[in-house]
Amino acid sequence: MNYNTKLYDKMSTELENFISELKNQSPDLIIESAYELVMKEDVLSIFEYTDYSQNEAKALFELPYPLDAIYQAWLKNDLTYMDLLKITIDNRIESALKEIQDVRKKVA
Repeated sequence: MNYNTKLYDKMSTELENFISELKNQSPDLIIESAYELVMKEDVLSIFEYTDYSQNEAKALFELPYPLDAIYQAWLKNDLTYMDLLKITIDNRIESALKEIQDVRKKVA
């Protein structure tokens, strides 16, 4: 019994149920839930491509709602998506500046 597969399937069903419930909500509530939806999709994609130990996967599998449990833990995390986005922007600015310098060196 592969708990990674079982966990992924359980979390996938959990996400499908979340989306189904959203479809019956008001547009305002759907918009308010957009961040949660995106984050849960991102979490699920990590589990699609990552194998955890059987003990780790089983521990999460035994939670009633593992996807929501991870999302709730994410909300309490000190590191935010915005921090990661800011780092990405800073890294891209740095590489853009280097690209400009390289072009100027070739022209000079």
